Amino acid sequence: MEKKKVIVTLCKKFPATHPKAGVPTEFESKLKSGTKIHTIRHNAKGVWDERYKGISSGRKYLSVREWTGRPYNSEQREFARYEEIGLQRITMTYDSSDAVPQIWIDDKRVPIEVVAKNDGLSVEDFISWFFTKDNVFEGVVIHFTDFRY
Repeated sequence: MEKKKVIVTLCKKFPATHPKAGVPTEFESKLKSGTKIHTIRHNAKGVWDERYKGISSGRKYLSVREWTGRPYNSEQREFARYEEIGLQRITMTYDSSDAVPQIWIDDKRVPIEVVAKNDGLSVEDFISWFFTKDNVFEGVVIHFTDFRY
């Protein structure tokens, strides 16, 4: 039986809403060198819970890709595959009284410096990436390694 793929796309360049719009993220090289060990995603309607079950049961694998050109208007190129991944819940809040966002992963408080670094971003870039509109982010951390918070 051929395994089905679950696709996660990493940005090749910082998005238009980011102060570094158009600058390369270097996520592919950071992933391959081990400095980017996870990605953070929204988990609307538990979509990643289902995808994780498929991967952990061996029926699916994770295909990590990037757009070759303009996002959603170009081909995708796969640059990594994972037969096993980890999944943890993440909640981030950024109140006007906070110097930096507060982060909880599986209900454990984790410093933003650690989460940003493991996501392949500086703290400043991480904040600009996740806090453009809302001051609360709920989702999942998709781990590419055995590391867990």
